[in-house]
Amino acid sequence: MKKEDVIHQIQCMFEEACAQLFESLSCQVTELEPSARTVIGADVPIACVDAGSDEIEFMIAMQLPLSVLTMTYPVLEGVTLVKEDRLEDWISELSNQLVGRLKRKLISHECYVVLGLPTTYFGADLEVLLQNNTERLTYFFGIDGEICACTIALEVYNDATNYAIEANDHEDEQNEGELELF
Repeated sequence: MKKEDVIHQIQCMFEEACAQLFESLSCQVTELEPSARTVIGADVPIACVDAGSDEIEFMIAMQLPLSVLTMTYPVLEGVTLVKEDRLEDWISELSNQLVGRLKRKLISHECYVVLGLPTTYFGADLEVLLQNNTERLTYFFGIDGEICACTIALEVYNDATNYAIEANDHEDEQNEGELELF
């Protein structure tokens, strides 16, 4: 499969994974135009996770305002104040869930990647954090009135020879969140 086709397919899978993640958190999600970029402030926390194989490498980044992190934080009903260190852990967990969703989609195309660990940044410039010479695409989402961004910086080496064009349905595929020990 050609490099450009693989990049496009992975970007589409990433967008779908983003929407699925936010919907799983019972958020009202709307996709926004790229002009929303100017609205995201420098104080918005960023969580990044990298992944790769011999044929592809990518980094995902999530920019979620503290209000969205607080709103989606899994706490007992009636708790409205969440400590900042817990929100830092939560954005890392959300980025981990997002890259996990993307990994599952890639597996259905016979593309296996090794995941890195999430890293959280406050007051950082996303452009500095992302890898150079990558295809970058940012999706902007409105979540209950707040603007959030999810970015993928992707590099495909040569033509991805082990990437299957059509998704394979694995009947024995593990369920989301299920732990499989070898």
